[in-house]
Amino acid sequence: MKKFLTLFIIFIALISCEENFNPYGELKDRYILNCIIRGDTTFQTVTLTRDYQVENFDPYSNTEDVNVKNALIRIWNGNDKVSLFRDTTIERQVGDKYKTPYTVFKTNDLMPTPNSKVEIEAILPNGKKLTSVANVPDVINITDSLSDKIIPPTDNKKYIKVSWFTNERNPVLIVRLAIYYFKHENGLKTRNLMTVPLNYIQYGNEWIPNYPKPVTDQAYSVDMNTINKAMELISKDDPNKSRYEILSCILEVLSLDTELRKYYFATARSRDIYSIKLDETDYSNINGGYGVFGVYMRTYWVLRFTHQYINSFGYTPGLSDVK
Repeated sequence: MKKFLTLFIIFIALISCEENFNPYGELKDRYILNCIIRGDTTFQTVTLTRDYQVENFDPYSNTEDVNVKNALIRIWNGNDKVSLFRDTTIERQVGDKYKTPYTVFKTNDLMPTPNSKVEIEAILPNGKKLTSVANVPDVINITDSLSDKIIPPTDNKKYIKVSWFTNERNPVLIVRLAIYYFKHENGLKTRNLMTVPLNYIQYGNEWIPNYPKPVTDQAYSVDMNTINKAMELISKDDPNKSRYEILSCILEVLSLDTELRKYYFATARSRDIYSIKLDETDYSNINGGYGVFGVYMRTYWVLRFTHQYINSFGYTPGLSDVK
């Protein structure tokens, strides 16, 4: 034990005597490209940044804009379709720690073909090249005859259900359900949304939302009790219910490509609402650098509220009544 203690003291002494000791190490010239392509629009964006070093242990103390400018970025979809991205500057929001506008690359000329391949190439001003490849998922089609359109359901079910179909093999889907509404306050109205979870779990006086994980099913259902609770929480602790103008409920279905599936499962913070993740996993599919390049297809389904249902919460209907 004494021998070990002596060696430890000598090791500490050697470190203390090293005048050029650097706790950070050498800053490497590394670049990060992120691009998530949407399958339902022609407008796509790319961000391109680089590593940086600070003089303390707080990475957020940096105030220098690390976005890369003047890079050549192209995306190929198929053999003959190429889209060129152009850099543009965007003003930052008030309170942002960076004071200069930031750079993004954009195009309004790329809507990927379902079941095709997309390739990205970024050539930096210093000649360094970043590349990646992704496969576009198949489209998602809502099955009208098997999907509810009105809340509450006209057949007096205790749940709402939306069904869809896709030719994607082993699809991984993210489902999001949200209530859209206006809040009237001080002569202004602001547009808001309340995300509807899969269910709520009561913890003391609080209702904890349990959001759905990615699914492979081709249908999604939510109990009316969950929708009722989400409607109640829209105006939590506010006695003036009438200033909430309820519009509709929209369900989104996102089909992830293989790379986004890997990214999600590599970085998911929890498998259930009780577990936590103490370490972060770095995931990248960018050749020559770091970052994520992927594609997702999106479809949505609108469910309308009856006026009677909206009025039962004291809210104001924002659309015409459903028949």
